[in-house]
Amino acid sequence: MRKWMKGLAAFVLVLTVFPVGTVKAEEELTLDGESAILIDADSGAVLYEKNADERHYPASITKIMTVYLALSHGSLDQTLTATDTAIDNIDRKSSHIWLDYGEELSLKDACYAAIMASANDASNVLAEAVGGSQSEFAEMMNEAAAAAGSKNTHFANAHGLPDEDHYTTAYDMAMITRMAIQNADFAEIFGTVKYEMQPTNKQKDVRYFASGNDMLKKGEFFYEYATGGKIGWTEDAGYTIVTTASKDGVNLIAVVLKNSNKNARYTDTRTLFDYGFANYKQITIPASAFEEKTIEIKKRGQLWATAAFKMSYDFKILAQSGDDESQYSASVIVENENDPQTIQAYAILNKNGVEIARQAMEKELAVNDISFKATTWPIIQKGLDLFSVAVFALFMGLFLIAAFGRMSRRRS
Repeated sequence: MRKWMKGLAAFVLVLTVFPVGTVKAEEELTLDGESAILIDADSGAVLYEKNADERHYPASITKIMTVYLALSHGSLDQTLTATDTAIDNIDRKSSHIWLDYGEELSLKDACYAAIMASANDASNVLAEAVGGSQSEFAEMMNEAAAAAGSKNTHFANAHGLPDEDHYTTAYDMAMITRMAIQNADFAEIFGTVKYEMQPTNKQKDVRYFASGNDMLKKGEFFYEYATGGKIGWTEDAGYTIVTTASKDGVNLIAVVLKNSNKNARYTDTRTLFDYGFANYKQITIPASAFEEKTIEIKKRGQLWATAAFKMSYDFKILAQSGDDESQYSASVIVENENDPQTIQAYAILNKNGVEIARQAMEKELAVNDISFKATTWPIIQKGLDLFSVAVFALFMGLFLIAAFGRMSRRRS
């Protein structure tokens, strides 16, 4: 049977992009934050960095991972209950929405509260509902961080309040955010400016939430291309921020850690985005530019398998704004041509003849059974059948001749 196989469901996770070149912060941009990074949200390519692998306390941008995991493992209409441990395990002077013991709320409301109101109590409720306990949820967070491509992150809680074992980097938070925004529900919550949480069994009034990221709201720091964001602050972490923005097909993620004041995180982020949009553009190579391939794999002179490869979507990547599209070309390579299980064709994007990115093509594989039982034995069996028929015919012929001879002797 033939079947088209895609390997991974999301294109952005399959695409491998080689470094397009980063810029040293001290040479190009003046930033207040101790660490910062700007990446292409689609490919994960680093466009700009400053101390991007330096460890810092994340504060409430931790909740990006918390909400992503909650949405990945639960349903929006799922009913959660605020427990004593969820409420009592935070400093009541920190950000929260005054959840009461035994208060019931939807997972959706808890997620909006965590991102928009930076609610630590709601974050703990999510952690216990998804992980079974706050400590088990922290383990889930660390596993997901590793899967996202983080290298220097360790989460100890779901809210981001100070803990020596709770740290991350600008690079890691960019990768985590890149993973999170691929979840449509997360992306919607991340970009919401206002939200109303309806009354519950313990609260008769509507709770009103507003995004804490001022780049999403009309005002001094509004950024017209911003699509989502989360801020954080503790005395140890300083001011932290993660923001996404899109313009003319270019999708960016900016992270700034350890800002000295709340306003600087916005000006730093704007500086990063302005740099990205001014210096990069999206290049599209149509799927038709990549040659379809059909490979026949033989074994012992027999057709073992046929593998057909194609691209069904366009290849998109960021390029430097001064690049001419004629510098980019498409090609296809096939690896492991003699093994049906591992054979794979890749769509290659080249710049001036040098490979800069590749994408696994879709594979249609048909495997034939060339085992002894399936190939040689049927031939032998057919030969034996023919031999049996011949022996039987010979026997019958001799029998008839003998019988005819006896009849002839009796007549004489």
